[in-house]
Amino acid sequence: MKTSSHTSHFVGSLFVAVASFLAATVHAQDLGDIVPVRIGGVIETREYIPDDSGDTRPRRVFPAEFGESGVEHSTSEPGYEAPPGSFDPGTRMGWNALDGLRRWDGSDFVPATGLQMHMSYLTLQFDIRESAVNGFDLQVQSNGGIHKHLNMEIAADTAPLPDTGAYLIKMELYSTDSSAAVSEPYWIVFNDGLAPEEFEPIYAWAEANLLAAPCPFDLDGSGEVDGGDLGLVLLDFGPCPGCTTDLDGSGEVDGGDLGLVLLNFGSCP
Repeated sequence: MKTSSHTSHFVGSLFVAVASFLAATVHAQDLGDIVPVRIGGVIETREYIPDDSGDTRPRRVFPAEFGESGVEHSTSEPGYEAPPGSFDPGTRMGWNALDGLRRWDGSDFVPATGLQMHMSYLTLQFDIRESAVNGFDLQVQSNGGIHKHLNMEIAADTAPLPDTGAYLIKMELYSTDSSAAVSEPYWIVFNDGLAPEEFEPIYAWAEANLLAAPCPFDLDGSGEVDGGDLGLVLLDFGPCPGCTTDLDGSGEVDGGDLGLVLLNFGSCP
């Protein structure tokens, strides 16, 4: 029996929602999840540090792998996992797309004409096509946390979908709590069938180019280099290749990075 695209999306979203609920009941930190928290009245996207501490650090570019659940061109990772107390009970957290869907052309991410990213959770859904679009919001848990996995599926309007590729969406998180300002933009880079050695340099390009900032030592995005940034460097002290706190690119967070933060203490230019 054939099913409609809408039915397929609903069934997929239902599976994701049930899986998300089960994951929450046997909760263990998912190191790949996006961790949204409210810091200084602003939603910040973070990631779990890969150890047993439960600590997080800022991150705004996240990888995703289509097909990881066995369904081609579709994924529910990364999910969103906010610890208890991150938001006020009774409020909702939501998603907006700040730009259209983009596809890697070999040197940059360009508009993905004729393609769409279908975002859904149960019956809630929106499509990211050529331009920015408002999404939907979901209730936070009674303890102020949230653990949700949206279903994200790449599809073609008419022509066949390319067999492989890398895609990019630019997002923001918002809250219905008026005391929590929207997040800074964050990006998800999707691998659709590329070998790791093909995808890794694309992802590295995204990290290097999407986050270009006039004040690279302002690690927490507060608008100045201060004790918060110093604390992030100290938190990551030691071998840490690829960390944003490895400011001098030495492969570890050490006295050199500490010195750079101290040297640039004060307001960002």
